[in-house]
Amino acid sequence: MKKRIWGLAAISTIGVASVVVHFATLPPPPPPIPPVPENIPIPTVPALTPYDMPTGSVPVSNEPYRSTNRSVSLSDLAERKLTTGVYQGTPYWKKREQWFKDHFYDTLAARKVWDAGTSPDTHKRGGPVTWTYQPIPQYIPPSCDKPQPTGYDAESCRYIMGLFTDVADPAKAQAMRDQVRRGRDVWFKGTFGNQDENMLLQSRVVGKENMYYPWLDTRTRSQRFTKWGLINDPDCVQGDASTNWYDKCQDPHSSGVLGYRKYYADPIKDGAGKVVYDPQTAPYSETEIKENKRYVIGHPCVQCHVGFDPTNPPDNPNQPKWENLSATIGNQHIRQPMAFFQGAPSNHLANQAVLAGRLGTIDTSLVASDWQHNPGTQNNIMDFHNKRLFEHVMRDPVTGEVKKAMTRHVLKGGEDSVGEHLALIRVYVNIGMCTEECWTPNFPYPGQFFGRGTKQSPMRIMQCANQCDAWNYADSKMDDLAAFLITGGPTYLMAARDKDNTLGKQYIDLKVVPRGHDVFAQECASCHSSKFAPANIRADKNALAKFYEGHVFGKEDYWQHEFSDAKRLDPNFISKYLAKDGSGVLRPKQFAEKGVFGQDWLGNDERTPFNIVGTNMCRALHDNHNKGHIWEEFASETYQNSPSPGSVKQVFNRVLPLIGGLSLGERKIEGGAGYLRNISLLSVWATAPFLHNNAIGEVTFLPDGSPDYTLSGRIKQFEMAYEELMTSDNPNVTPHRPEKITTFTEDVKTSGREDAQGPQLITFKKGTPVAHALSSNPHSPLFMKCDDLVENKGHQFGVDLSPEDKYALREFLKLM
Repeated sequence: MKKRIWGLAAISTIGVASVVVHFATLPPPPPPIPPVPENIPIPTVPALTPYDMPTGSVPVSNEPYRSTNRSVSLSDLAERKLTTGVYQGTPYWKKREQWFKDHFYDTLAARKVWDAGTSPDTHKRGGPVTWTYQPIPQYIPPSCDKPQPTGYDAESCRYIMGLFTDVADPAKAQAMRDQVRRGRDVWFKGTFGNQDENMLLQSRVVGKENMYYPWLDTRTRSQRFTKWGLINDPDCVQGDASTNWYDKCQDPHSSGVLGYRKYYADPIKDGAGKVVYDPQTAPYSETEIKENKRYVIGHPCVQCHVGFDPTNPPDNPNQPKWENLSATIGNQHIRQPMAFFQGAPSNHLANQAVLAGRLGTIDTSLVASDWQHNPGTQNNIMDFHNKRLFEHVMRDPVTGEVKKAMTRHVLKGGEDSVGEHLALIRVYVNIGMCTEECWTPNFPYPGQFFGRGTKQSPMRIMQCANQCDAWNYADSKMDDLAAFLITGGPTYLMAARDKDNTLGKQYIDLKVVPRGHDVFAQECASCHSSKFAPANIRADKNALAKFYEGHVFGKEDYWQHEFSDAKRLDPNFISKYLAKDGSGVLRPKQFAEKGVFGQDWLGNDERTPFNIVGTNMCRALHDNHNKGHIWEEFASETYQNSPSPGSVKQVFNRVLPLIGGLSLGERKIEGGAGYLRNISLLSVWATAPFLHNNAIGEVTFLPDGSPDYTLSGRIKQFEMAYEELMTSDNPNVTPHRPEKITTFTEDVKTSGREDAQGPQLITFKKGTPVAHALSSNPHSPLFMKCDDLVENKGHQFGVDLSPEDKYALREFLKLM
């Protein structure tokens, strides 16, 4: 999950003078980075205790997957010159490289060890670092030829044993599998000390007493998906008094919910230093979850990315099995924001802000706020080996050297344009790693209106690695993580089976798919194909039809469905588009020549100006990667020097008396912002609603209140979203999309500061668009940061197609 110090409303001109301005309490600028010592201290690793050991003995299944996995390795990328970036890691971990290899599992999690006389209670925002890091040791799983200590480990073995079966050298194949397994463990278990973010940073917004996880109570297990969209760990069962009313799990660090790892909290001491509460031995108390006394919770990446496998949904969403889960599709049903601030009133701006995103979305700039309401879906991680590469000029954050290298466009605006290594580790910072050392000191200071502390400053990677060893814990594992992620493939409806055994192919009208292929080629492929059409034909539909004539957009297994019988039997078609592979089998040339690297990614990743796409512009205007902003070192020079996509009206802050909502001139968009990349449509049938914010279409629900996760439910949601997508957004046209504008569900009172502290100056009435508050910068309150309220507009491509062509295109997309 990605949270924020809440970007609230700008201050009214009447109220500015009464807001507390924190000149005296501002922290000093970060100290200069000292030289890298020759001998960097090695952390002390505590011994594993019986508590840390898993309790299962689970056989490894060889049941094949219905979803698609890819036998692609990092060496495959290197051989094809598909590697990216210039960053190789800081010397703070490279000098201890062997130690990190030896302690891979020990360093998946970490805790702060506070200096004498200091503690979380004495630490102030932006104050000096008075702690070091200590690993939280975890067990090392055995090789896959043995029974596994948890069902998770058995599933990891099932996953990797299906990979690289075509590699002739057994030792090389096993090394590839082992790396993928380690990367999968990073994805599911790597927290790297990020449990501190909520208790040290977010608690400043709602109070530590209001920051807790109510679903930790095992008695909520039967309703976690229904109520919160959370995915229960299949290795756990409901606990009882003997487990202090937490889930009973094979892995003792599982909270019972995937994406949330539990570690014992520090003992509570009195003023004399005597332990008055030991979380490892204390008896159960009814208030311990609300008081965060026994456990702290860390958040690995799967908290947002694990979801139900659309090809194999569970019988009961609150009781999934491992075979029902996908680690990379993204949780389209999560109500994650509801799970954290339960102690705060429902009309607290923190609760209202996180609830302002639709089901399955979260605002990735909630903590490092860009002051724009722009919740988005999680990236669907499929076939990333086939994403397009772009040559950028980038600066090495370690050496300062500027040179050209390749990069993929990762985030929705093409940010994180310095290669996958830094793109991945930035996510860990964004979900709480190294918050106090590397991140918070570079945020604007609440209540500050003049001088330093009114704007973001860039996080410096070398400073972060120097002051926060948890960065190095994570940094040393990013290659392993990348090795796992590139093995993720699509989920195909043709291979799906619903929980009532209905086959996915029954939902596709295969007769019209060939026509849908041609419509897609003419109308969609210039943006949504990784076979990149030349610029001189991209506006010519007849030329596009010829360019994509024999191209297979979907999976090779189903290629014949994309073409009519007449085409497939035409000798000219066969000679132009088919070829015999080394085994003499006639295949589409793109697969015969390139194998899985011939698969179309169904997106070209080009960055399209926001005013051409026409969707809500606030996500496109996201500027945290601009020079001088928090993520400066995670974007390339090429990105930051992108041509301006245009200007937007400067709109007076909507809370200002008399002039609020009026415009005065324009603001030019510069620095890299203002674009959205053309996304992949792989498995689009399974991931409705549409757009970056899930605003096109609606989630449907089962009678018990659960989001409809079934195969039939996903198809219904896809068809609803497709119909809305293919409808005009012009309110003067009939029919047209109904405008969707998220509003406050209750009256909200705020101080106008991003931390919601200070005197209450502004009231937002129930029904007020949330963007009035969340799209304005409290440190620059005169104008709205982004003024765009309608969330389901834009993407008007294809709305003028005939009903027959719309239907054929819809059925074609179900095959992808």
